Order: sequence, then C-alpha cells, then structure tokens
Amino acid sequence: MAARKRKSVHAGRSNASAGAKSSSTKPIAASKSAKSATPRAKKASSTVKVKSAVETVMATSLRIVEPAVFLKGRSKKAPSADEVSEAARVVRAQKALLDLVVLRLIHQAARARTSQSAIAALLGTSQPTVSRIAKQIEQNPSILEPSPSEVINRRAVGQVDTDAMMTALLSYTYAPGQYDPTGGDGFLRGDWRQVEDALVAGLISDEEYERVAREAPAGTFARAAR
Repeated sequence: MAARKRKSVHAGRSNASAGAKSSSTKPIAASKSAKSATPRAKKASSTVKVKSAVETVMATSLRIVEPAVFLKGRSKKAPSADEVSEAARVVRAQKALLDLVVLRLIHQAARARTSQSAIAALLGTSQPTVSRIAKQIEQNPSILEPSPSEVINRRAVGQVDTDAMMTALLSYTYAPGQYDPTGGDGFLRGDWRQVEDALVAGLISDEEYERVAREAPAGTFARAAR
C-alpha cells in the first residue's frame, strides 16, 4: 500500500514535470520565432526610415571629420604650423557644407509644412533667422543646387576623391555673374568665383585650377563675366 502510494506520488511528479516541460516548450519556441522575426521587421522599418530621410534631405548628410592631429590620445607634441593650416581648411570646408545642409533642411521643412518656429527650435536658432533663410531661398533657389564649392569642400573633408571632384568640375557649366534679377542693385557672382575662392583658400591646387580653367565648358566666358 505504501509502495503503491509512493509510486503514485512519483508518477504524479513525473507527469507534472512532463506537463511543465511541454507547456514551457511552446512559449520558448514561440518566443524564439518572435525574437527571430523582430530584428527583420525592425531592420526593414529602419531601412525605410533611413532611405526616406536621405531622400528628403537630398542626401546632404555631413560626416564630421576631426583632424587626426587633434584627436584625444595623440602625442602631446604640439602640432606643426602645416598641420594646423590643414586642419583649418578641413574645418572651413565642413562649416560651408553644414551651412548648405541647413539651407536644404529649412527648404524641406517648409515643403513638409513644418512651422518656422518648430524648425528654429530643432536647429537651436531663432524664428527670424529661419525666416530670413527661407526668404533667401525663395529669391534664389539655385543656392540649394550642387555647386563647384560643394564638390570641392566634399573633397576637402574626404567624402569624394580627387578624380570625382575633377570630373564634376570639368563637366560643370559655369554660369557668368549677373545683376540681381529681383531688381536689387547688387551683382551676383558667377560660378567661376567659387573655383577662384577655393584656390585662394588652398582647397584646390594650382594644377587643378589650371586644368579646370582650360577644359571646363563655358569656362572662358564665365571667367570673363565673373
């Protein structure tokens, strides 16, 4: 009788243990399935968002480049004057690209019907500043377009190589300078001045400048009416 009771208790424990195993197996399998599906879903959603963001801002993302000589952990030896000059050129190019990114972002924000106050708060600036930039874009939409300065600055920060920069500069049709078409008294500089400014700033070499001046379409006319 006692032996039968012990056997019964043991059988009950075995059944309970088996039941626990079978009941716990399903949730684990389900959770594994859900777990394996979640990253794919997240990845797909993330890819769509990233692609949309890139298209919206017209692929104007800017990778901030810190001149290597100034990185923490570098030798305590003071940088040379040449290293400081090179770093300054990189910083200057980054600033110009960042300004362009801000212009394009404000333009896209207006298209998305984002209020000027909201975009100003996001950018950490004032609403009058956003309003001034929006008016500037409205009067001269061409400031949003790719330009010689942009590709030269992108080479300076390492986003494109020299071959890509030269191909872009050689295929660019340089518009000459003109008086303000909106009726103002100012004279709008032609595109060639951007190449000249880059030469003075040390962003392109004398050889690169001479080749673009010699081979670029409409270069002579643009230089004459810069």
